[in-house]
This record gives sequence, structure tokens and C-alpha cells, in this order.
Amino acid sequence: MHLKSLNIVGFKTFADETEIAFDPGFTAVVGPNGSGKSNIVDSVKWVFGEKSAKGLRGEKMDDVIFHGTESRRAAGFSEVSILFDNHDNYFSIDFPSVKITRRLYPDGENEYYLNDVRSARKDIEKTLLDTGIGKSSYSILEQGRVDQILNSKPEERRAIFEEAAGVSRFKLDRKEATKKLDDTNQNLLRIQDIMNSMIKEMETKEKQSEKAEAYFKLKAELDESDKNLRYLKLRDFKKRMKKSDEDLLDIRDKNKNLLSQIQDETSLISEKEKFKEAKEREIADIDKKLFDHLSRTQIQKEKISKNKTFIAEYDIRLSDISRVLDEENQSAVKLEVEKKQIESETEHLKEIQTHLSKEIQNQEVIRKDLEDKIKSEEESILTKETKIQENEKRHISLREKQKLIIQELIQELENKKKESQGNEEKRNEDKAVLLANLESYQMYLETSYSYLNQGNLEDLSTELRKIDLSSYKEQLNVFLQKEDSFRNLLFDKDGVLSKKEVVDQDIEDLLLENENLTRSIRESQALILSLRNHWETARNLIVDLDKKVLETQSRIDNQTRQTVELNDRIAEIFKRIASSKEQETGIREKREKLEKEVISLEKEIEDSYQEFLSMSKMLESEKESLQKLLEEIQNLKSNISKNQEVFQTLLPLLSEKERTSSALKVQIDSLIEELYNDYSLTDSELEMEKGGATLEQKEEERRLRSAKSEIQLLGSINPLAIEEYRTIKEVYEHNLKQKEDIESSKKDIEDVLKRINTESEKLFQETFEKIKANFQETFSTLFNGGRATLELTEKEDSLNSGVEIMAEPPGKHVQNLRLLSGGEKSLTAIALLFAIYMVKPSPFCFLDEIDAALDEANKLRFCQILDRFKDKTQFIVVSHAQSTISRANAIFGVTNEEPGISKIVSLRLDEAKVFSKQLSKTGTD
Repeated sequence: MHLKSLNIVGFKTFADETEIAFDPGFTAVVGPNGSGKSNIVDSVKWVFGEKSAKGLRGEKMDDVIFHGTESRRAAGFSEVSILFDNHDNYFSIDFPSVKITRRLYPDGENEYYLNDVRSARKDIEKTLLDTGIGKSSYSILEQGRVDQILNSKPEERRAIFEEAAGVSRFKLDRKEATKKLDDTNQNLLRIQDIMNSMIKEMETKEKQSEKAEAYFKLKAELDESDKNLRYLKLRDFKKRMKKSDEDLLDIRDKNKNLLSQIQDETSLISEKEKFKEAKEREIADIDKKLFDHLSRTQIQKEKISKNKTFIAEYDIRLSDISRVLDEENQSAVKLEVEKKQIESETEHLKEIQTHLSKEIQNQEVIRKDLEDKIKSEEESILTKETKIQENEKRHISLREKQKLIIQELIQELENKKKESQGNEEKRNEDKAVLLANLESYQMYLETSYSYLNQGNLEDLSTELRKIDLSSYKEQLNVFLQKEDSFRNLLFDKDGVLSKKEVVDQDIEDLLLENENLTRSIRESQALILSLRNHWETARNLIVDLDKKVLETQSRIDNQTRQTVELNDRIAEIFKRIASSKEQETGIREKREKLEKEVISLEKEIEDSYQEFLSMSKMLESEKESLQKLLEEIQNLKSNISKNQEVFQTLLPLLSEKERTSSALKVQIDSLIEELYNDYSLTDSELEMEKGGATLEQKEEERRLRSAKSEIQLLGSINPLAIEEYRTIKEVYEHNLKQKEDIESSKKDIEDVLKRINTESEKLFQETFEKIKANFQETFSTLFNGGRATLELTEKEDSLNSGVEIMAEPPGKHVQNLRLLSGGEKSLTAIALLFAIYMVKPSPFCFLDEIDAALDEANKLRFCQILDRFKDKTQFIVVSHAQSTISRANAIFGVTNEEPGISKIVSLRLDEAKVFSKQLSKTGTD
């Protein structure tokens, strides 16, 4: 997993949308004070959920929204998005990329998004939990954070170690489990109180329930008698209603028949009236057609006269158009001849231009070949210069090595000098013994020669045995080893002088190689100069040829324009000819059309006269039919009048019967409504229930009176007591079951809490011991010695214990971390940070000017430890230190081209040289 990009819109000084793409490794952020470098770090803290405005160097949270400048309006919101590569599933989300977004509006509304889906802030925090990433984790370290880590209380300092140990999630689970346990205890107390209060109420409701059951039994008997009496009364009313309905039905049938007959005759009259109206409309239409016929015939005669006049005018216009066509055809022939001459000249010019183009292509090939050679030589020079720079670096390294060897030689000489001074007396004694023995052996040899000459072999043998050469040889070797140790130090193949000679030879080889490379660069530069002269000659020739091509093209364009103009003029003539022909054709078509129309009109006049005679006969026939229809309508109206008189005589009898039926119906409906209101029964349901029973009205009235008197003796009744008793009993039993479930749940939560405490304590203890060991190592590396350790304030309770930091730089005995200098504090915090990284590295880390308080030597140590971890962690370092910046793979510069507005400029250092060479080459070209 690594950080891919950071997108900032309207955050502090980043008014415009700014996207910063990060690569793995070490990235430096540089820029002048006040340019907005630290705002990048603030934006990362903010998007991770920072709630404190002071933690973002502000007074209130809306200070992070861009407030505008003299030339810019304020932003409407602030938004920061951070994108991670998640192919290794570092986050527990099944997506290849993870994007976290935070947006703030001026009204204080915050919005969080996870992969562009609206989310709650706690969801973002859960996603980042135990990843080493977050607003307060060790992935972000600022100048103020250094003092905060070292000067904060041990309990507050513990959070960083929990994040590294991965127990933050356990801590959250423990907090939730503890809250659940407290809630469970409260629930147990509440449910026990509820159950105690319910016992007395259950006893009262039980007595009320027994009294209510007796009441409902008597009430059932009362209702049964009441329903029987109502059934008897309803049955009597229905019999009377049936007889009244039969009489009413007979009268209604008679009236219905009369009405039906009147309606049939009325309908027939309506049909006859419609037929009469249709006949009248037909007669009117025939009259209108006869009038229209006379009018149309007169119009047709007038139109025939006009058409003959138009035909004579069209003959004159056709003669004029024929004359114009002859003149236009002669003009077109002259222009075609002129156009062919111009086209012949144009073809000749195009052949010349083709020849010039081929020559230009040849020269372009020559120029391209020269450019390739120049480029090859420039690349060769670049390679050689790079090699020279590498050799220079190696030369510096060898000089340093040579310096160390010389220091080593001086140190060895000093040591030998001290050693020689201490052993000089012993060496002189050994030397004197060796010389004395040598003199003794010389005397023994001289005596032996004397005995040998005398032939005294016995004495000779005695003298020779006195010469102990093996012992002398051993003494001589010991003495020579002491003498040679100093020589070996200087002249042996592993000696200091030999090492120096090797380094000297390497330096000479490097200098010789650089001289050869420099000479080769000069030769390449001379060759480039020669090639550029040839390239300039080829370019001038191409320019001259281009000019000729342009001149030729200009003449071709001129000829083409003339040809186009002639074509336009010819086309205009042909257009006029076509227009004239079209007019001629149109006129001829109109003339023919008028002639045909005259013939057609004359024929229509002749045919319409026969039609006029036929319509006159039809009109007389229709008038006779209309008269017969009027007589039939009058007869039907007379019959309707007689039937209406009979209908009026039956109406009073019908009203009387309807009143009787209505009164019975009202009484029946009233009984049915009361029955339904009292018992929710319909009359049909009552009939089904009581229809087969033998009932006596007096017996039912006696039973009704008896039930009423017994109910009065019971006194006041709570009709809901039975249901209330059953309900409260069910609630009590439910609460009892719930209490047992809560007690079981409490035990489960206590088991979970115990397991969480055990696992988190074990994990924290293991991680703490690793960080403790690493802290001593990183502290000694950064301080080149010294002593540092970490201790828990309460070893017996590691779950709640704080963390004490003890650090003593070399040569100091410090009781309080506040007594350390600013640089020592920074180095101590850096040592702690990387001690944590050795256990659980964060995938990325922002360091905001934490090297500001360091001197050059400590900055180099800081850079060395960054180099050690940059393969595992992305480092984004805000710094002014040149030594820190020079180690970066890429640099982001923050500038203020526009006052109050931050802008990003990026550059990869490994591409910087190539980029500068390209700029140089462009200038040469």
C-alpha cells in the first residue's frame, strides 16, 4: 500500500484545485516561509478527521476555508481528498484503491466520503484504526509534535504505542464492551424495579378480573333474551311489510305499462321528427345545388375567356427566350477556350513544384542525418559528463578514504612509538644478549679451528657442542619479529602504506580517466560544431528551395483563382441558360395546361346541364314525401294525450301505498340499526341464529328482568380487568424471561472483556519490548552513542500504564527531557519514531521541518536513517535543509506566484539533469 495522491480545493491558501501525485520513496517539499508548505500537512491531518482548530493552527474550524485575497473571492467550501493504493488489502476494504474525502461549508457542516460514498466520521476512523495512519498517529510528525511527544504526560504518550501495537481496535472494543456492561447493569436494576411494582398491581387486577367474569356471564344471558324479543318484533314487522309491498307492486306495474306505451310513442315521434328534418335538409341541399350549378357555369365561361388571353401572351415570351439562349451559348464557348490555356500553364508550374519538393526532401534527409549525429554526440557528451561527475564523487570518496588511511597511519605510528618507548630497554637487552652470544660463538669457532688443525677431535667436539645455534635462531626470530612488526605496518601488502598506495593508484586512474573523458568531450564538441555548420548549410538550402516552392505555388494559386473565376463565369452562363430553358419549359407546360383546361371546362358545361334537369325532378319527389310524414306525426301525438289522462288517475292510490310501506320500512330499519349497534348483528344473521327456535314473548321478558336485577347487585365493574390482568401477567413473565437473558448477556460481555484485556495486554507488552530495544539502537545511531530506554509507569497494570522516556546523550546525565536542547529533542523524537517503524512501519509519513533544529552532522545522520527506511515507507518531508533535500527522489516546490495563493511545482531529481540538458540543447538550436 502507498499514498497515490492528495487533492486540495479551497483549503487555507490552496484556492485553486491542486493535485499532488506521490511516488514511493522520499519526497521533499520546499519553499519560502509563508508559502503554504505546512498547509499540505494540515490538509492531511484535516482529512483524517482532526476536530481541533488549534491543531490546524487556527482559531475556529472555518479558518481552513480559503478566505480570499484582494484579487480573489473567498471559496464556498473546503475539500481535501487523499487516495491510497490498496492492492495488498492493507485497509480492510475490498477495493483496489481507497479514497477518503472531507468537505466543510462556511455554515460548519462537515461531510465525509469513503470511495465517494457519504460516510460518518467514525466510519473513517474505524477504517484507519491500527494502520499507523491518522490525525494523531506516528505517520505525521511536526515541530510542535516533537515537544508534545516528549513533554506530554506518560498516559497521553501511550496512544502512539497502542497504534503501533495494533491494540487501538481492542481499546475501542473494550470501551464498547464496558459501555454495554454498564447498560446491562442499569437494565437489570430497571427491570427488577419494574417487576417489584407489578406484583401488587397483579393481585388487584386478579380480583377485578373475577368480578368482571361474573358480570359478563349475566350480561350474556341478558343479551340473549333481548335478542329473542327483538327477533319476534322484527318478524311481525316484516310480515306486514310484505303484504304492503305486493299491493304497491301491482299499482306500479299498471303505471309502468302506461309509461312504457307513452315512451314508445314519444320515441317514434322523435324518429319521425328526425326523418322530417333530414327530408327538409335534403330539399334545401337540392335547392342550393341548383343555385350553385347556375353560378359555376357562369364562372367557367369567364375562365375559358381568360385562359385564351394567357395562351397568346405565353407565345410572345417563348420567342424572346429562344433569342437569349443563342447569345449565352456563344459567350460560354469563348470562356472555355480561355480556361484551357490557363490550365495548360498550371500543369507546367506543378511539374516544376514537384521537382523542387523532391529536392527539399533530399535536403531534409541530409539534415535529419546530421541532427541524429549531433544528438548522438550530445548523448555521448552527457554520458561522459555523467561519468566524470561519478568519478568526481568517487574521487572525493577516495580522498576521504585516503585521509582516513593517513589518520590511521599516524595513529599506528603513535601507537608504535609508545610501544617502542616502553619496550626499548628490553629490546636493547635482547640485542646485547644476541651480540654477546655471537661473540662467544665466534670464540668457540676460533678454538674449534685450532683444535681441528691440531687434530684434537675430542676437544673439537666439546667446543662445537657449546655452540647452540637452534636456541640462538629462536632468540633471533623473536628479536626480528619485534623489529619487523613496525616495518610490516608500513610495507606489508595489508599494511597502511600498501592501502594508501592502492588508494593513490585508484585516484591516479580516476584522474587519468577524467582527462581522457574530457579530451573525448572536446573532440565530440568539435565534431558537433562541424556537423552544425553542415546542418546550417543544408537548412539554408532548404529555405531557398522553400521560397521557390512558395513562389511557384503563388503562381499556381493565381492561375487556379483565374480558372475558378472562369469556371464561375461559365457556370453562371450555364445557370442562366438552364434558367431560361427552365422558364421556357414552365411556360410551355402552363400553355398546355391552359389549353387542356379550356377543353375540360367546355365539356363540364355541357355535362352539367343534364345534371341540372335530373336534380329538378328529384326536388319535386322529396316535397311529396315530406307532406306524408307530417300527417303520421300528428296521429301519434293524439294517442299520447289519451294515455297521460289514465296515468294521472292512478297517482293518488300509489302515494298512499308508498307511505304505508315507508313507515314499516323505517321501523324495520330502526330495529336493524339498533341490533347492529348493540350486538354487531345484521337481520339476516339474527334470522339464521333464531329461525329454528320456539320462542314465547312473555318468557323472554321474564328472563330479561331477572338478569338486570342480578347485574345491579354486582355493583361497579371494570370491564377491562380481565384483559388488563392477562396483559400484566404476560408482561411480568416476559420481564422475567428478559431478566434471565440480560444476566446471561452480562456474563458473555464480561467474558469478552476479559479476553480483550488479555489479548491487548499481551500484544502491547510484546510490541513495547521490541520498541524499547529498537529505541536504544536508533538513539545510539543518531547520537553516535549515549543511552536511552522506555519504561512503563505501572508495570503491574500495563493496560492503563503510561510510558516514560529516558534519554541521555553522550557525556550528559539528564534527569528531565525538558533540559535537552531543541536539536537533541528532535533527534530523540526521530529515534522513537523509527524505533516504532522497525516494529510496525506506517505506509507513509509526513515530517514537517523536524530537522530545523539539527546541525549539519545530525542532519546527515537523520538522512541516513531515512535512506534506511524509504524502501518500506513513503516519506514526505517539509524542509529547508539542503542536505535533506538532496537525498529526495522528487521535490515539490510551494510558491506564491499570486499573493496569498499557494501553487505546486514538482520535479524528479533523477530527471533534473536530463531536463537541464534538454533546455541547453533547445537554446543551442
